[in-house]
Amino acid sequence: MENENFEKLISKRQQWVQSSKENNFDFDSILSGIYNDPSHFIYEILQNAEDEDANKISFVLYYDRLEIRHNGKDFDFNDVDGITGIGISTKKEDINSIGKFGVGFKSVFAITQAPVIHSGLFHFEIKDFVIPSLIDNNGIKETLIVLPFDHPSRTEDEVFAIVSKKLESIGLKTLLFLKNLKEIKWQTPKKSGHYYKESKDFQNLENVHRVSIISKIEQEENFEEFLVIKKPIKIETHNLSVEIAYRIGTDESGKEIIEKEKDSKLIVFFPTEKVTYLNFLIQAPYKTTPNRENIPLDDNQNQYLIEETASLVADSISIIKRLGLLTVSFLEVLPIDQNYNDEIIYSSLFEKVKGKLYSDESLLPASKQGFTTAQNALLARGKELAELLDETDINILFNKKNWLDTDITYDKTRQLRDYFINELDIKEIVDGHVKVSQKWS
Repeated sequence: MENENFEKLISKRQQWVQSSKENNFDFDSILSGIYNDPSHFIYEILQNAEDEDANKISFVLYYDRLEIRHNGKDFDFNDVDGITGIGISTKKEDINSIGKFGVGFKSVFAITQAPVIHSGLFHFEIKDFVIPSLIDNNGIKETLIVLPFDHPSRTEDEVFAIVSKKLESIGLKTLLFLKNLKEIKWQTPKKSGHYYKESKDFQNLENVHRVSIISKIEQEENFEEFLVIKKPIKIETHNLSVEIAYRIGTDESGKEIIEKEKDSKLIVFFPTEKVTYLNFLIQAPYKTTPNRENIPLDDNQNQYLIEETASLVADSISIIKRLGLLTVSFLEVLPIDQNYNDEIIYSSLFEKVKGKLYSDESLLPASKQGFTTAQNALLARGKELAELLDETDINILFNKKNWLDTDITYDKTRQLRDYFINELDIKEIVDGHVKVSQKWS
């Protein structure tokens, strides 16, 4: 029965190819337009392995081919049909075209013209972009994808250089938000790398995890750790989630803190080219442009996801407090820079966080331990002033209850100090007098 279905599939694909040629349909130029980066297929292969519940994947690069193995579910006929599918839109701006009918996998045609797939009962080569052709299995039982470097307009050396560079720059964060994949190995003739992650509940809080990612490239080992907080959502009938990841570091005394993340590109399972200007990472199932390099911000689903992400970031402040990580340094990680408010994602998070910090929940570190609200807080210009006037004094003099942490100063944390004054309307006391605040220009 499978052979009969396979023959019908081949016939259908051949008819499509013939019709495409008669109508001057240039498949290759469309794909090259969609995928500006010829090495983009690496992410598509990783996504396919993730979708097949693989937890390990390896890339072995030879001078004339790339071999990829993973331990996900074996292909069935529907997978063969999908990966050779022809439902591709010719419109590059069509955000629904990517990932449907095997379009994502077709990014491999940027480096090859005859990919080979071995998986389960199916062993085939794809020709003319869409036509599967049965081949011998050679005793192969795992999922193996072979990409020979036989592209008509790129030499073996050129493709080898492109793929080698991409493998060496996959990066630790590629694994951060994936549910299934825990390990990525790659090897070139001159170098090898290994990425793996470990995830565990953070203090038994639901949807809060501590994720450790380790990379070993030759003799060099790197380690990064994140606090990942997830919010389940539903889109149509799909159970999905939005997520944020705060980088975990240590201060000068060795105490754990949340620190700023320098690489702030938006993540849709894998990094896009959309810079968020945030000091932490956000991930959600955004609709992307076909090459996954950006997201249309006027799309209704994306707007919904931005709002859900903003709510999650605001709610995460309470979680951070519960975990004992709500410090001055954490507040500096939050979106408090008004200069980026022209950016839709940033401004949405800015407003939600502002509302949370201005609520009646005590979330601002006070000078004598504990926390206070914005309405009850004062800033002291100088630590000596906070030591001179205690809570009773400032209640009588200024009708406030707490000094804010005296590490929040013009010299040390100017941006946070200005945010408190200009956005949360917290008064600063200078020489016993209220300083008149000035709004940011």
